Amino acid sequence: MSNIIQLLERMGQDSELQTEQSFEQAIQESALTHELKQSLLNRDDISLKRQLDVCPDVVCAMVAHEEDDEDSTDIESSPLSIVA
Repeated sequence: MSNIIQLLERMGQDSELQTEQSFEQAIQESALTHELKQSLLNRDDISLKRQLDVCPDVVCAMVAHEEDDEDSTDIESSPLSIVA
């Protein structure tokens, strides 16, 4: 997995990879699997997400609890809890 991360990082940092030819060359020269290369070359983000097992939809909410008269330090009775 680090190979794909390194290539994606390089693509984001190296302005020379903005041309189609250099983009394709960087992908072909990488040590990625054939499937990953094809996903990148085809700009198929859905296939890429599936291969990398990416979960793009992360939802987080904060819920306020009513305060009790008792002083308690456990997480259930704290003023705010994070629900993921």
